[in-house]
Amino acid sequence: MIIVFQNILYNFFISLGVMLGGCVFGALAATLNGHPPLKAMLDLCDKIKIWAVVVALGGTFTSFQVFDTGIFNGEFKSIIKQVIYIVSALGGAQLAYKLIYYFEGSGRL
Repeated sequence: MIIVFQNILYNFFISLGVMLGGCVFGALAATLNGHPPLKAMLDLCDKIKIWAVVVALGGTFTSFQVFDTGIFNGEFKSIIKQVIYIVSALGGAQLAYKLIYYFEGSGRL
């Protein structure tokens, strides 16, 4: 059970880090290219959100394998764990999304 909680934290913070790091470094690249960094940051924020979740889960194929095993072999506990992992990764990505919009000044937490 402890491993489940560890994986939840890993998924949350990995997706948070992918979003924040990708957007910040993308804004740096936009600055070096002479483009507005805040606009680039917000554009990237929308584009990489789902990829942050995929990275946190370790790729999409393992998620599909768990669903396949759970549905066809009756292992519903593994499906529930996988759904919790996905929600955790989505939560980290959404928190980063909200933080970026908050720091940019166009949104509220």
